[in-house]
Amino acid sequence: MPSPTFLALPADRRDRLVREAITEFSERPYAEASLSQIAQRAQIAKGSIYQYFDDKLDLYRWLLTDEAPRHKRAFLGTPDPAGDFWAGFETMIERGMAFLVEHPRLARLTAAAADPSATPDVRGLHKAICEAGIDELRAQLARGVATGAIAHPDLDLDIATRLVAAIIGPGLTDVVLQELGASLHEVLASDTLRKRLGPARRRRLAHQAVLLIQGGLGAARRPLRRKART
Repeated sequence: MPSPTFLALPADRRDRLVREAITEFSERPYAEASLSQIAQRAQIAKGSIYQYFDDKLDLYRWLLTDEAPRHKRAFLGTPDPAGDFWAGFETMIERGMAFLVEHPRLARLTAAAADPSATPDVRGLHKAICEAGIDELRAQLARGVATGAIAHPDLDLDIATRLVAAIIGPGLTDVVLQELGASLHEVLASDTLRKRLGPARRRRLAHQAVLLIQGGLGAARRPLRRKART
């Protein structure tokens, strides 16, 4: 976590260091990222970084678990407690896709931590980020239950949260990549590809995801057939 010395820096110097650190970690795997390069880009001595963070992992951990989520929460906005739950949920999904389009460096930063070849410490960070996201989603669904927007009598909120997370996370990502005909790495690296994920397409995909979640695939429970008598 950042030291008091870092927090006391003038805003422009602090923001420049954060910006260059995000750029470095988003462009290279963690193992190849360099504090020297970050210091050079930020126009500070490398030793200064050790006054602000314990080491490279400490800086990377803070960016992933604090700085990037803070930016994403601000971008997504806060749902209106008095508003329509499902409309707000659909907007949240659309804004999540918009974040990828408008903040590719932060998206690349988070995606890099999911690399299976990453060190155990880095893989652990990705798991922590995912669990934090699950907690936020569970709180949203709990609000839906409290307001009556979600009223299934057999609902297990913990199970439902992870199933919904699979739909709006890996599931929706796979749909986006199929529509764009590219890998996640290619989309995050290409302005042209990200522009194809425009507002109309995002709204359509978000709406389809919400329809799926609301209807539970539309599967009705049917009575078992009785065996015909011989």
